[in-house]
Amino acid sequence: MREETRRKFERALWRERLKKIGIGAVALALVAAYFVYEDYDGRVDNVRVPAMVTSVAPLNVRNTKLVEEGLSVEVALDGSGRHVNVMALKTTDPHVGDHVEITEHRHRTGRVTYTWK
Repeated sequence: MREETRRKFERALWRERLKKIGIGAVALALVAAYFVYEDYDGRVDNVRVPAMVTSVAPLNVRNTKLVEEGLSVEVALDGSGRHVNVMALKTTDPHVGDHVEITEHRHRTGRVTYTWK
């Protein structure tokens, strides 16, 4: 094999090896980023927020047990005036106009969720 042909062949081999290494590095970085994101989403700051019940409706889900025991409650948060929906048990007996405290969960990823506690 001539020297020039051998060098071209080796260059092509190294190019293919570097492509495979690059693809592996990108895949590894994506997996690491996913685990970091999941860790951030698991870290939550809980804050009690005063609110007022604006409407109460039956829970609209497929699970029969949840429909029997749960309610969909819309509340207006004091201060910000935002309206959010939370699930509540029928045993809590919420009524329109009731002043309640809702738990606001602020995840480190920026996601905000609310629960009735």
